[in-house]
Amino acid sequence: MTCSWSNRGRTRLMKRLGHSIRHVALASAASLALAMPALAQSCLGTAEDLQLSDAERADIGGRGLTFGFLTNNISDDFSRTLVSGGESFAAELGVELIVNSADFDANTQLSQFDALVQQEVDGIFLTAVDAASIGQAVRRANDASIPVFIVGGAPTRGDVISVMNAASYQGSYEAGGALMKAIGESNAKIAVLGIPFALQTIRDREKGILDAIGANGGQMISLQSDFSQDVLLQLAQNVIQANPDLGGIFATWSLAVNAATEAVKQSGRDIPIAGYDSEAAGYLEFAGGDTNIVALSGQQAALQGRAAIEGLSKAILGAELCEEIITPNLLVTAGNYEEMWDTQYPGATPPWAQ
Repeated sequence: MTCSWSNRGRTRLMKRLGHSIRHVALASAASLALAMPALAQSCLGTAEDLQLSDAERADIGGRGLTFGFLTNNISDDFSRTLVSGGESFAAELGVELIVNSADFDANTQLSQFDALVQQEVDGIFLTAVDAASIGQAVRRANDASIPVFIVGGAPTRGDVISVMNAASYQGSYEAGGALMKAIGESNAKIAVLGIPFALQTIRDREKGILDAIGANGGQMISLQSDFSQDVLLQLAQNVIQANPDLGGIFATWSLAVNAATEAVKQSGRDIPIAGYDSEAAGYLEFAGGDTNIVALSGQQAALQGRAAIEGLSKAILGAELCEEIITPNLLVTAGNYEEMWDTQYPGATPPWAQ
């Protein structure tokens, strides 16, 4: 057992430390002492901070690294774009990327995570299904000296190099404020459709819309969640039918946005909609020119996918990441959707041009 562990440890150390071991061995103690203050730096707290220099890219590309990239699903544009952003940049660097989707199943994600640890990958990035249940697996990665970078919220157990989040609260608050302004009535009744993830980023989205409703004198009459767009559609239809004076609907994720949009169309009523996640279906609504959607808060998934690879790379190179890395959201409306598409989905053909 000891011999086997030593071989694995030696292989991983050589890949991660590269040629730096030889350089350190040649340096004198005095030189190292002088160099240490120059190497000191504050933690890296933004996606921009994580960008690799040309020298760092060459270093990482020469190590033969393999990263795991675990997503909770690939049913929405955000997740697919997140993966695409990670895959594209990993290919640029020469890093092998193992991608798996859990399809919203926590047990599946645990198995996928443990498989990556068994394969002795050099780093793991994940969007967790359940931050609580993934904790034990993160500890196993810690024991194997595999850095873990997570989106959405820190696990209840184990250590991660950082938690990356979009500006969830602010994004929901701004989109919710636009919804309330469009309604323009005091005491407006708002129904909220959500997603049943036990993640801090989801709680932040919900708090953002709750605060926006309260700040504008409205009232939330329901908060219902599901993973299925079909179920969300039924929930939206029910709340519309039960509330003839419904002022608006807020959706906290992409499939809920789609469900709310379809339910309002089927009802024939003029009910404003706003939400969190601006994806292709929402952009098509704006492009069509006749939509009930007022505003959508857009995460920059391509930026996050690249930052995932850069964050793991920076950690392997010895940099310290801040506890949380925030990526900014975009507020997408009928007045700016073309510009926002180019920012949110760089290089992708707009859905209205296909």
